[in-house]
Amino acid sequence: MKYAIGSLRFSLNEDGASYYQQLIEQITQGIASGELSVGDKLPSSRALAVSLGVSRSTTSRAYDQLVAEGVLVSEEKRGVFVSALPMVGRQKTLLLDVKKASNKIPTNQKIKRIGFDAGVDVAAFPTKEWATSMRRSWLNPDMALLQGGYQTGYPDLKDAIVDYLYRVRGLECVSEQIIVTAGNRDSLILLQHALTSLLESKSQEAKKASVSWWLESPTYPPMREVLSQKDKIHTIHIDDEGPCLPKDRLVNIGIITPNRQYPLGTGISSQRRQQWLKKLQEPSSDWWLVEDDYDNEFVYQGRSDVPFMQTASIHEKARDRVFFVGSFSKVLFRGLRLGFIVAPVKQIDLIKQSQATLGSSASLPIQPAVADFMIQGSFDRHINRMRRHYRIKRDFLLALLEESMNPWFEWKKPRGGMHILIEFNADAMNAFPDECLDARIASELLLQNIHLSTLSSHYVDQTITRQGFVLGFSGSTESAMSQSLYALQGWLQKHMGKESK
Repeated sequence: MKYAIGSLRFSLNEDGASYYQQLIEQITQGIASGELSVGDKLPSSRALAVSLGVSRSTTSRAYDQLVAEGVLVSEEKRGVFVSALPMVGRQKTLLLDVKKASNKIPTNQKIKRIGFDAGVDVAAFPTKEWATSMRRSWLNPDMALLQGGYQTGYPDLKDAIVDYLYRVRGLECVSEQIIVTAGNRDSLILLQHALTSLLESKSQEAKKASVSWWLESPTYPPMREVLSQKDKIHTIHIDDEGPCLPKDRLVNIGIITPNRQYPLGTGISSQRRQQWLKKLQEPSSDWWLVEDDYDNEFVYQGRSDVPFMQTASIHEKARDRVFFVGSFSKVLFRGLRLGFIVAPVKQIDLIKQSQATLGSSASLPIQPAVADFMIQGSFDRHINRMRRHYRIKRDFLLALLEESMNPWFEWKKPRGGMHILIEFNADAMNAFPDECLDARIASELLLQNIHLSTLSSHYVDQTITRQGFVLGFSGSTESAMSQSLYALQGWLQKHMGKESK
């Protein structure tokens, strides 16, 4: 495989070092020999990859490393150029000494961190369609909207959510069951107030045990923080079939992500689903469940599984004990702060009472715009575009992992979602048996402004047996992912002495 930039000739040898390392060596040697001069423009990573017949992740990774070292400079909308800075010598690792790093960074300087983000790619948001919905929805505003009415949410938005949940998620409900909230955190606070008040009252009357809240372990850390402010948290273990049934207690509220567990990505098996339904149906049981429909809009192969709430709807007792929680922050943008609860029919008044007590936090003026965005079909078109967009990002990250992380990690190709979980293999764990390895690496790479989300930090209890990193790809640029993995690889090569092809 050969390619030329001016007088510089590339030649990749299949029996040599990794392709990206060969590219790095040839570019730096070209600069040293004068074949590449200061200010020379290099081809785009895509064009170079096509010319050489390699993956784009290979060329992007080479460029990213050289940009990080100051050899090249990347200018937005212009391209990649040879830097004007003199090159004294390339670093063999990106791991910086703690004292040197702290001395170089002014205390009052804001540092932009890079890493992996499982949020929305806002650069791909359809701003023109959104602006049209904003304008159209307020041309002739509803007077009740201006007067602060609609405690449980704007009616058109509730209808649009009902339609969407039926078409896309297979959940049958009516608009009266929809309670619009200010996102997942607000939904949890509202449910915590409503269910705790109800069940503690029943427990005292029947002289039963106090209410116990149960969270999956591992789970989304902010969820744990919200609930632990008022209640003691118990642990739901996760195995290959999904959330396990905890030991019996008289009054329990569990929060589960059955169709795609966060962060492990495990889906609940049909057998485990039936076990939970049976538990909810038992006459002596006082179990309640909150189903968090985390990132199930983005499925890249097949369809997402039916919500647990829909399965429970055909069972007389279970249908009254399962709540469904959704959010727009994973599909539109984080700053929207809008979500919803689907409450069982018999529990609608319960949620309304708690919402009246706590006050509604959801922004009412923005709700007509979201409703219009959904009714006009813009929402569906956006979801479909982002599904394709995120699948490409997922595949890009998988290629990077295959190229650089095999000696130390194991992972599976997720069929949906917005992140990939990589776990340390046995060799890596045995090399540091007495340490929380992922936390150590994350803290040291943070000195380079590389942010990594550790698997160990997602555990509710302290009995941590699995370690690794949660690599969000949806909200990250290809450059940020490449640079972050290069930094991680540098640490691992220095401390474990293995190379990846």
